[in-house]
Parts: sequence; structure tokens; C-alpha cells
Amino acid sequence: MFATPTILSLAHRKQWYDERNHRKIHTDDTPRLGGVGIYLSFVITAVTGLLILDARGMALPGSARMIAFLFTGVSIMHFMGLYDDFVNLRAVVKLVVQLAAAVVVVAGGTFIRSLDLPFLTVTVPPALGAPLTVVWLVAIANAVNLVDGADGLAGTISGSAALFMGLIALSRGNVGLSVIAFALFGAVAGFLVYNFPPARIFMGDSGSLLLGFVLAIIPVVGFAPEDQSFALLPVLTILFLPVFDTLLAIGRRITRRLPVHTADREHIHHRLIDRDIHGSRLLGIVVIAMGLLGVTGMLWYTVPATIATVVTACVWISAIVVAAFLRHPAG
Repeated sequence: MFATPTILSLAHRKQWYDERNHRKIHTDDTPRLGGVGIYLSFVITAVTGLLILDARGMALPGSARMIAFLFTGVSIMHFMGLYDDFVNLRAVVKLVVQLAAAVVVVAGGTFIRSLDLPFLTVTVPPALGAPLTVVWLVAIANAVNLVDGADGLAGTISGSAALFMGLIALSRGNVGLSVIAFALFGAVAGFLVYNFPPARIFMGDSGSLLLGFVLAIIPVVGFAPEDQSFALLPVLTILFLPVFDTLLAIGRRITRRLPVHTADREHIHHRLIDRDIHGSRLLGIVVIAMGLLGVTGMLWYTVPATIATVVTACVWISAIVVAAFLRHPAG
């Protein structure tokens, strides 16, 4: 919260404004460097929290090497996004740097070792788990980037997801991981003060890619101490909105024989805006949806797997039905 006003003032002085085009809903000159404030707040808070835990002899979410590689990868992703906010990198260049950031995280020892599925756990060999993790990290980073299309939207989704992941980690006894998740939540919450509609600053790619990347890393580390099992369905449920919206976007572009990275104005939030659901009303719907998805994700750790599976299926089906309805033009 304290970094954002300084960045806001600097951006106005330097006229570092977000580009306006037909896909975007803002009409005023709005700074786009809010991601810098999110990054600084997150890193400073998370590192400080982990140092305090270590000083008190409490368990960290991994080795010092793993944590160092993790924050290095996060930094690479953030600064690539920051550079892109200024010069509009080519899609292939962005992808290469994103893959490099993910490889750094995996090289530190953070990769999928087993998948927790309903009623069974599947062991994943490193030869498969490492590349699978790279794909996962890059995919979720870009999924969150794609939903950054309305004031407060990506921040509300990411902040909510970080909060629920932090609560799950804390309930499972992984205090170190919860520190990282809650640090992300706090950084986003401070930024949202300036990003709620009408937004005074945008997070830019430096923020959205950072948020998605960290949210993808957290469950790979493993919610329980000394357990790097990847809880697939709870995580996909918590991240349902950006993941599902991205899958729909990819499907549209493949069907129309367009490059996957082609931008359009047909995301779920665009559909809602076309129905005159925008601003605080849009965010209110998102908060309710994220609350429902987050609680559903947490059910996997509080009720029998059968009940959690049925509830999750009902929530997913309901969300898909709503999305199908929104595909029809407004009016």
C-alpha cells in the first residue's frame, strides 16, 4: 500500500500510461506499473516472514536453496512483465522468458512429485514432473494475465485465491507456505485500494504474471509440511475462473484458426460488461464466485472425499452452465 502511491506519482510524472484500445474499458490516462508495488510488498513481506520463522526455529516450506530459486524465478517473471509493459515484447520472446523463469523454480527442487486425485495418489517420476511443472507454472501465469481486463478483477481473483491457499496451508500445518500465500494476499489487498473502480493505477503484466506465477507455485510446494503432493482438484477449483476463461479463449482461437495469443474481447468479464454488469457490481459477483470456489476447494480437507467430489462437480457444472449462457449476445 505504501509503495503504490510513490509509483503512481512517478508514473504520472513520466507519463507511463496504459495503452488504450478497443478491448479495454478505460478512457483516461491510467498508470500501469502497479505490479512493481505488488512485487516489492510481496517479496519484502514474504522474505521477512520466512526469516522470522527461521530465527524462531520453525519449519520453512523448503530448503534455503529451493526458496532462493523460487524467488529468483518470481523476480524473472516480474521483471520480464515490467519490460513488456514498456516495449510490448513479441509473444515468442515472452514465452521463452516465462519458460526460463519456470525452469529456475523447478531447478531449485519445486516440481510435481505426486498428484492427489479423488480416492488415490499418483506418483509422478521427476522426468515427467519437472516438465509438467514448467507447463503448469507458465499456463497459470498467463491465465491470470488474461483476466486482467477490468478494474480490480485480476487483483480480486488473485487475492481471494491466495487467501484460500494460505488458509489451507495453515490448516495443514505448513506455516511457512502460508506466510508466502498471506504475503501475496496482503500485497494484492494494498494494491486494490488504488485499483478498485474507477482504477487509479493498473498492475500491468508485471503484476498479473507475477500473481499467476506465485499462485501456481504455492500448491506445487505442497500444502502439508514435508509433502509435495499436488492437490489437483482443490487447486483447479480455487483457480477455476482464470483457468476456465483461458480454456474458452484457446478454444475460440483454435476454432477460428487464429494464433492462440491473439487478443479478443470475448472473455467472461467482457460478456458481463456487455450486460451492463461492471465496476463494483462485477467485482461483487467475482467475490461471491471466488468465495464459493474457495470454500469448495477447502472442503477437500474437511469432509470425506466422496462429498467433496460431488460438491466440486456441482460447482463446476453450475459455472459451466453460466458461462454457456454468457456466450449468447446481450440483449
